[in-house]
Amino acid sequence: MSRFCRFFLNAHFAASACILCGLRSLALAEGATSPRLEPHPTGETISLRDAIELALRTHPSGAQARANVDVASARVEEARAPYLPQVAASAQYQRTTANCVIRPGYANQACANSPPTSWNPSNNNYILSASASQLIYDFGQTSERWRSSEANVASAMDSERGVRIQLVSNVRKTYFQARAQKDLAAVADRTVKNQERHLAQIDGLVAHGMRPEIDSVTAQTNVANAEVQLIAAENGYALACAALDQAIGLSAAAGYQPGDDEMAPLPEESASLVELLAVALRDRPELAAFAEQRKAQEHIIESTKGAYGPSLSAQASVSDQGVKLDSLAPNWWVGALLSWQLYQGGATAAQVREARATLRSIAAQEETFKLGVRVDVEQASLAVQAARATLDAAGLALKNADKQLELAESRYGVGMGSVIELGDSQVTETQAAAQEVNARYNLASARAALLGALGRE
Repeated sequence: MSRFCRFFLNAHFAASACILCGLRSLALAEGATSPRLEPHPTGETISLRDAIELALRTHPSGAQARANVDVASARVEEARAPYLPQVAASAQYQRTTANCVIRPGYANQACANSPPTSWNPSNNNYILSASASQLIYDFGQTSERWRSSEANVASAMDSERGVRIQLVSNVRKTYFQARAQKDLAAVADRTVKNQERHLAQIDGLVAHGMRPEIDSVTAQTNVANAEVQLIAAENGYALACAALDQAIGLSAAAGYQPGDDEMAPLPEESASLVELLAVALRDRPELAAFAEQRKAQEHIIESTKGAYGPSLSAQASVSDQGVKLDSLAPNWWVGALLSWQLYQGGATAAQVREARATLRSIAAQEETFKLGVRVDVEQASLAVQAARATLDAAGLALKNADKQLELAESRYGVGMGSVIELGDSQVTETQAAAQEVNARYNLASARAALLGALGRE
């Protein structure tokens, strides 16, 4: 676009902003200031380390993962319980009749001489009893369930560690996203101040007849546009701080804002993709959890197959029974019970097939997760490399844009440059500064993502 066309486009934008500029000038004349959002949330500044520690203590997903470990630990005791003695006691009172019942195939002489049956008389009957049993052997049904539950505890602990890593990674990424928005708001604020300084300089030149009035109108438009960008940047910062609170596990009312923490380079970030994948497949706790789940399911298969065999247990019982509490008759017995479910309609065979299919499902989920790990590691590694290269280029662009703005301001001050050149240089400097901020914190976020993909806190 030619300089002539840009001049008339800027003049058109200036005319469109006349009302806004006029109101702003009137407000400034009356001693008022332009309406703006708060420059940043008013909450407490928090360091990255404190944000991570707070998230690990308070985030609901972390509490849920720890509760899952407790649930799995309790199930170990449940699975072990059948190996311990089972003791039960009962006390029963009955009000009962004593009519003799004639039964086919039994000697019924005593009933033949008994009085006719009736609902009366009735008598008290007290039964006090206690029994105990001890499982001796059940072809691995109990022992394999016990081993399965212990493997589930190890899986739950690995999963809990995976949740911790994910929490830490999310906090890091949202922390640096908030830092980026904070710096973008600072860039926007600096741009407003620069535009206001340009406006004051131009107004002085216009007042002395050294510049046309359209330069002043154009500068006022530039100030108004810069203020719009500042409002948007400050709103973006407020939203980023709310996202940080959410990543920590708090409500947005907490109002935490990031400090000045940086993300140091990672020792692994220059490694090859093959090396990074090997590290991730070795260290990711989710993969260790899958391995324990497979082990647990293998024990379940063996436990289910144990139902094909008999179960042996020792038993004992003692009781007192009679019609009066002060004259109960004691009895006891001891013995052994061998039980064998010879046929259950194919239920055991179906349960074994189900357990084996579940094992195959777990193995398939593990392979799917490995594919996801490869994608995560590759994306994070490429993002780090791209961000590093972008940061170098963005730094050079910002340096040149600063020099360009400085020259444009000098040229305009001595009457050699135009207001369009000055405005274009300011826009270029602002864009370069924002680009450098985004590149810097994109690199920090990419490093955080790479740490999480490798299974590191």
